[in-house]
Amino acid sequence: MKATIEISAIRNEQQYEKYLAEVDRLMDRDPSTNSVEGKLLETLVILIEAYEKRRGWELPSPEDPVEVIKSRMNELGLKQIDLVEVMGDKSIVSKVLSGTRKLTYSMVAPLSQLLKVPAELLLESK
Repeated sequence: MKATIEISAIRNEQQYEKYLAEVDRLMDRDPSTNSVEGKLLETLVILIEAYEKRRGWELPSPEDPVEVIKSRMNELGLKQIDLVEVMGDKSIVSKVLSGTRKLTYSMVAPLSQLLKVPAELLLESK
C-alpha cells in the first residue's frame, strides 16, 4: 500500500515540519531521480526552500556546511551546547565548528531538523 501526501505551497510551521520529515524519510530511501519518490523529494525540497526564503532564512553557500551551521545557530539563538544532543559531545561539536572534524552521516539528519535546513546543505560538496 502506498502512502500519499498532498502537495501544496507551505503555509505554516506544521506543514513545513511535515515536509521536512518526509524529505528525511525519502533521503533515507535514496530514490532514483526519475522515480515517483525522486520527483516527490525534488518537489518537497523546492517547496521547503521557497518557504525558507519567504521567511527570510538566508543561508550561506552550501559549499561550507560549517558556515550553514553557524549561520542558523545565530539566527535561532543556539549555543554550542545546544548541538551536543544531536552531535555527540562538547568536543565533537567544538571540532566540527572549528573545521577540524567533518560531520558524519548520522549527525546530518538530526542536525538538519534542529537547524531547520535541508540535509543537503550539511553535506560536503567536495
